[in-house]
Amino acid sequence: MDIQSYIASGKLELFVLGELSDREQEEVLSLAQQYPEIQQELDDIQEAMMTFDMKSGLAPSLDTKNKIFDSLEEDLQEKPIINSPKQTTKVTSAPMAKEVAINASGWKTFAVAASVVAVLASAAAIYFAGKFYDVEERFTALLQERNILSEDLEINQAKYQELDTQMETFLAGNYSRIPMKGEPFEIQKEARVDVFWDKESQQVFVSVNQLASLEEDQDYQLWAIGDDGPVGIGIVKPGQKLTFQQMSAAASAGAFAITIEPKGGSKSPTLEKLVVLGEVT
Repeated sequence: MDIQSYIASGKLELFVLGELSDREQEEVLSLAQQYPEIQQELDDIQEAMMTFDMKSGLAPSLDTKNKIFDSLEEDLQEKPIINSPKQTTKVTSAPMAKEVAINASGWKTFAVAASVVAVLASAAAIYFAGKFYDVEERFTALLQERNILSEDLEINQAKYQELDTQMETFLAGNYSRIPMKGEPFEIQKEARVDVFWDKESQQVFVSVNQLASLEEDQDYQLWAIGDDGPVGIGIVKPGQKLTFQQMSAAASAGAFAITIEPKGGSKSPTLEKLVVLGEVT
């Protein structure tokens, strides 16, 4: 007989749960007496059931257990176990039989209860897992939003500090405003740029009101036009509107102009691409 295959068939679990017929129960008891491996497996299954019983309900009294065992022994003694023609065995009362016999109806109740508890636990786990995932996503989104706001705040604070410093410089200096317009030229007639120049400190700032965007390989370059001709004093960023962009110092200038030059600027202005011009008064 292949004992391991018999154990794996599931009959022993059904026996413990009381799901076998009388004949099948007699067969299990007979094989348990013949093969220690089967008896050991039954003991293990029974111990697991008893452990679950003790954790999930009240344990039956010793008197109740003895009544159940005695009743089962009486039934088994009245029914002979038929094996092969060469061997006939009769079940007698023994401690081993008492260890195997159990209350089938009780285990059915506990098995059903365990199944219900498992289903409810699984449903609760899925529900709370979904809730946790939703809360985690919202919390992550809030953290990302807070980080973005924090970065924006830091950028705005830096801009404010820079503007505050520039305003202090303006108030402390003697700056002249030189408006530059694009109306006389065909490239950008609506262009508007202001130059602020302090002749004493030679500091120059530019404030863009209106300048069109350029190709990536082009830049706006500011020129201070003096007695020695035009001198490039910085690259003007069209996207930084209504802010003060500091340029290089200008020692002397009778006018300021902006031209479109290759990326990084040129040594001399491209007059064909003159955008705005403003004279110093």
